[in-house]
Amino acid sequence: MLVESKKISTENAVICMLKNLRNESRAVWDKLYHKSQREHWGVSAPERNQIARALSKEHSAGEILLLARSLWDTDLFDPMILAAKLLALPKIKPTPALWEMIVGFLQKVDGWALEDTLAHAAWKCVLNDESLLDVLEGWTNHPNFWMRRAALIYTLPFAKPNRNPERPLKWASLYAKDSEWFIQKSIGWWLRVLGEHNPKRVALFLKNHWDQLKSVARKEATRKLSLEWRSYV
Repeated sequence: MLVESKKISTENAVICMLKNLRNESRAVWDKLYHKSQREHWGVSAPERNQIARALSKEHSAGEILLLARSLWDTDLFDPMILAAKLLALPKIKPTPALWEMIVGFLQKVDGWALEDTLAHAAWKCVLNDESLLDVLEGWTNHPNFWMRRAALIYTLPFAKPNRNPERPLKWASLYAKDSEWFIQKSIGWWLRVLGEHNPKRVALFLKNHWDQLKSVARKEATRKLSLEWRSYV
């Protein structure tokens, strides 16, 4: 009972901190920009980061996880974003429990900001346990396109140097004909990151799938490619 009381007290204090940082004009802009149905308070990213860092100093990992769950369950945009940031804190180690929490949180994701903020916690879990790629592969056929998108976004570390990109690229190949804008954008994002050190592989992918890809994927994927590799496509 004492632990539960402390959790509720901390949650209320954090909600009050966020509300005190409310910016009405930014909240209106945020809501429109994110095409969100949730309530927005317009708290800035630096302000949320400052709160997350302070909480990390004041609370144990277990307390932070409990707080993150409570904030996510509010179904309010700014507390949910803060919850996702808490999961990404260095203090929170990649464990099966953390991954289970991320997957649970994803059930409420309905926009890129929530999904992408959760990605920072997901990356450390996937890098710590590459068997999670099997789980992500299952998401590639999910009826919810946010889950399909997460399969690519949450494997972005494999687009970095010294990682094998082929499995996520296989999923991107399957996504190439998907008409959903956010899926196409995620393909382009993945290829852009890969192209920073492996432009040849990106050019080959684009050459094989150019006709299937939408303009947003083509534009994002080639944004940093040199003219030499663009001409290869």
